[in-house]
Amino acid sequence: MTYKENGVDDLVIKVLGHKERKRILNIVGSYPEGINYTGVLGETGLSTGKLNYHLGELEGFLDRGDDRLYKLSTLGEKAVATLKFINENIDIGILESVNQKRAVRLKAIRKRLSAGLYIASSVLLAVFGLMGYLAWTESDTTLAVFTGTWGLFTIGLIYMMNRSRVKDPERILWLIEWLEWKLFRGYKDRN
Repeated sequence: MTYKENGVDDLVIKVLGHKERKRILNIVGSYPEGINYTGVLGETGLSTGKLNYHLGELEGFLDRGDDRLYKLSTLGEKAVATLKFINENIDIGILESVNQKRAVRLKAIRKRLSAGLYIASSVLLAVFGLMGYLAWTESDTTLAVFTGTWGLFTIGLIYMMNRSRVKDPERILWLIEWLEWKLFRGYKDRN
């Protein structure tokens, strides 16, 4: 199996792209003798359920010996070394230009999300209005109940879309950048 086929780079990037998993790797890496579950739990401040989930996602990056201590596996050591390499001797000017480009992209995404919210809300409310009108003119109780249910669904959906628009544009930008990376990198690899 060649390097491109085994997907290790994608796996490492996925783990290093997640804030909590990166933090867990750094915590375990700072204890060369190993750290127990309670120690990781205390340093991360996560709930046991979340920590268990992230530890499961870090399978292959962490080893847990008979002494029940977590240590970095070979892959985990490479991931932590990659983080250290990325963060040493970094030119702040580069980061500022990247952040400016990201800020411009985030602004464009927020604009598009706002437009999408307004269009989707208008369509949902128009359907609600039409159903309400038909239920009223036809005096159909089944349609009236369905219209009420549709109204509650519409309100909930508009609320969730607005909340995502306000709180998650960074996540949406991350998804767009990841797709660009996967699509364009894949295209370059084929040539």
